[in-house]
Amino acid sequence: MDATGVTAVSALLIGGGVVFLALVVLAVMTDRPRTPRPDPVRLRAAAEQLEAHALATQTEAGRAAAIATQARAILVAAEQARDEAWAAQETAERDHQRALRSALAGREMAARAPTPETVPEPTPETVPEPTPETVPGPERDREVSRAALAAYRRGDISLHELREVFRRAGDWDPVQEDRERILERGGMRLTMARRAYDQAAALARRAGQEARVAEEAAQELLAEATATAAEAREAYLTAQRFTRRRPPRRGGRTR
Repeated sequence: MDATGVTAVSALLIGGGVVFLALVVLAVMTDRPRTPRPDPVRLRAAAEQLEAHALATQTEAGRAAAIATQARAILVAAEQARDEAWAAQETAERDHQRALRSALAGREMAARAPTPETVPEPTPETVPEPTPETVPGPERDREVSRAALAAYRRGDISLHELREVFRRAGDWDPVQEDRERILERGGMRLTMARRAYDQAAALARRAGQEARVAEEAAQELLAEATATAAEAREAYLTAQRFTRRRPPRRGGRTR
């Protein structure tokens, strides 16, 4: 076989191989599942619904933002009231401690105050064994006052009971009466100040929680509105892309 025959056979084999490959590719493309073409009308309807939902959600987000702003203002006022109540409590605490020190000093002075001896000096032969009944009256009163003061410091008796003991012992004086009255009023003011602070602190905690909830709600609504608006735009663009008319195909030969 000459060279011309070999070339013809080679061309025939190459052409047959190309045709075979083309048939294989066509078969693969025919077997591959096709994605269904979206319906532009339904896409546009879905886009309109998404857009309406986005607008409604954005409106709700605006309302939630206004509520969050108001809640934040309430929180600022509540925190200021709490701080003022704390300052008032500290002032009442200092005043009470000052009055307590003054009253305690007066009680100790009264307990240590000497009293004139009203009982004659006994002789060694006539001195009996000391008993509560034989202790002289002033000395017995001072012992009772000291014992009552110690019991008050331990918390065993109240202030009212201590004052009664001092009155009966004759150790009460107008100056100490004023000290005790100032101490009593200071204790009442301190109790009221502590109660006011507890209430203000509770209101501040509640206001802080409400402000955080309102701010989180506003942020979530705004994020939802933004995401829904983006989905609506994507649906509109997809609908427009599939509603574009393709240019008409030219037919066969013109007669």
